[in-house]
Amino acid sequence: MIEKIEFAVGEKYRNRKGLYEVISRRGDKMVIQWEDGEKVETSVEFQRRIIDGMRFEKKVKEEKKLPPKKKSSSRKVSKFKGLSEGDFKNNITKTKWRGRPALGGAVTQKLDSDRYTFNSWAVYRIPSVHWADAAHRDSSEDIWRQAKFFAQVDEHSLFYGFYIERPDDKGLESQEWKHFLEWLKNPENEGWLKTIAEGNGLLIFDKENRFEGTIEAVKGEWKRRREDEEEDLDSLYAFIDRLPEEHWLNLQIAKRIKKEEALERKEKIADDISSLFMVLMPLYEASVHMK
Repeated sequence: MIEKIEFAVGEKYRNRKGLYEVISRRGDKMVIQWEDGEKVETSVEFQRRIIDGMRFEKKVKEEKKLPPKKKSSSRKVSKFKGLSEGDFKNNITKTKWRGRPALGGAVTQKLDSDRYTFNSWAVYRIPSVHWADAAHRDSSEDIWRQAKFFAQVDEHSLFYGFYIERPDDKGLESQEWKHFLEWLKNPENEGWLKTIAEGNGLLIFDKENRFEGTIEAVKGEWKRRREDEEEDLDSLYAFIDRLPEEHWLNLQIAKRIKKEEALERKEKIADDISSLFMVLMPLYEASVHMK
């Protein structure tokens, strides 16, 4: 469990942009200044999330260098040994990788959170698995309208990341989609997501291609790519908010790796997936809005 960080005036901390000093603080708001003299007002919670994400990434890298831990007889441990060639297809016939004794459980065991109790669910007839807080999943709205983490394969690739749906305009609503969009509307939050997306090579797309192409962060800017066409986006929030309301959206913010790379990672692919989920945890927190 990652220790909660506090911020004190006059002390120095480091985020993804570099070393900065806390100049002033009032409640959850504070003014910080980097070594080049640039100042900005930000929130304590936002900077805490950035540092927590950096700490977790460092922890995962360090653990990868350590020899494997001995299995404890008092705890049920996933037997997942990695994906196989036969798992990469558009159906689930003769596959077992999605289950809790396999990738589902292996990732769950690595999700370190003092706020949520995650579990996994294999998606019916689809080569995909979802992760969500168990209590929230059971007590909230229809599960298809809930925010979640996911992993999915096709014939050539593995995708994994954050997944949230927006219902169409046929009388259905999603409070979680509204929370997500409210979060994204904040320029500071969108800037954070842009940095994370670029640093981790993430793609933003619609699972059912209800908007064409993919959105990526390149050199600090959003780029929408469609076949041979490239379009600059000033705001991800504005782009999503303008999409026709009559279309159901399946928005995914995910990393894509080729089948060969996923196979080469073997059981360590569970480390890669859980690590990205922890980095993207602010998206889940903002969407589910649990007290």
